[in-house]
Amino acid sequence: MSPAQPARRRSDAVANRAALLDAAERVLLRDGPAVPLDLVAREAGVGIATLYRNFADREELYAAVVHRSYELVAGLAQEAEDSAAPPLDALAGFLHGLLAERHHVALPLLGAPGPLSADEADPLGSRISRSLTAVLKRGVGDGSIRPDATAADLVVTGAMLAHAQLPPDAWGRAARRIAALVLEGLRARPDTVPLPDGLTGTELDRVMTRGAGEAAAH
Repeated sequence: MSPAQPARRRSDAVANRAALLDAAERVLLRDGPAVPLDLVAREAGVGIATLYRNFADREELYAAVVHRSYELVAGLAQEAEDSAAPPLDALAGFLHGLLAERHHVALPLLGAPGPLSADEADPLGSRISRSLTAVLKRGVGDGSIRPDATAADLVVTGAMLAHAQLPPDAWGRAARRIAALVLEGLRARPDTVPLPDGLTGTELDRVMTRGAGEAAAH
């Protein structure tokens, strides 16, 4: 076996795994979690044996899809935190980034199966919340953002915008407008009316992680 053959096999394996995750995203968001796994394999252009070499079962495959979505959102939130732009512009970048990547956003808030366990979701969920809170805090400090906006508000907004409710072109236009309205609503004003109660960060974590109902019951 030549030295190039193991490298090519590793490259093929990485490509196959990525293709399976992409296909699972499409099937999950289009048809729901109950579709046969051989449909996912066919859509990825691989055999069912290749799917099972990468993922032990449906739960592991969809958990990987959800985990990759968390990573994407965490990366966009980190970009907003690191941005030198005014806070509202940084948050606009976060929401527009989610819209641009909406085909890769399969989160429990969008009906994805198998929410991450508390261990899997953390530290990704904490990273998202921490980054968005930092941007909000910066905006409250410079007087540009209302003080009662929360990271949970932004996560829920982003998830809703990423979940297309209309044909793609129409939803792109409508969602950009909704994002602009939300961003305008974040702007601090002398006559700002207090917001109604929303989800706390802890409550959002419970929605996004497996076993929340059991934890709440105890």
